[in-house]
Amino acid sequence: VASNMPLDEFARRLLTARGGAEDDPAAAYLTISKDVNDTVERTTQVFCGVRMLCARCHSHPLENWTQADYYGVASFFTQASTKTDPRQPGVQNAKLLFLNSPAGPATNPRTSRPQPPRYLGGQEPALGSDVDRREAYARWLTAPDNPYFAKALVNRYWKHFFGRGLVDPEDDMRVTNPASNPDLLDALAKDFIAHKFDLKHLVRTIAN
Repeated sequence: VASNMPLDEFARRLLTARGGAEDDPAAAYLTISKDVNDTVERTTQVFCGVRMLCARCHSHPLENWTQADYYGVASFFTQASTKTDPRQPGVQNAKLLFLNSPAGPATNPRTSRPQPPRYLGGQEPALGSDVDRREAYARWLTAPDNPYFAKALVNRYWKHFFGRGLVDPEDDMRVTNPASNPDLLDALAKDFIAHKFDLKHLVRTIAN
């Protein structure tokens, strides 16, 4: 906050960190996950304002998300593995995050086949077997043309200051739960992107 790290950089740091708390505290974002499902649901809810839990077992009843969408996101994170951090004996839940490069994609339980990595919206990027798939997801997530990231964050900060998001609940953005003022949400998101995800600018804009 003091250095005003842009929030796109902040998100990429969290999603692609490695090591333990001593190496990079950002690694804690993924080491606290119980499993890949936990990572999928938290990451989409926090950074996209989208609740994916229902799509784990069946197509989402209130949105167009399917199991292919759910496990497609999961496939970006199956390489992220954890183990106990031997440098911190006696520290409960002290973990190291490391990349298991050979790990394949997630399995779609509906088809019983490996699910290729898939961004929300259906695009399936061609990724080599030796790349960190989290980096591809982080780049997609924080791209200026991403339809979710900026809106999800400005909506969260609107709620922080006014007690209620323009979309409420703030992490349930969908066609069937529209914003109370969609023009305002769009304008805030566009301004946030134009100022390169500058958090202090966003706070000043909302507060003024």
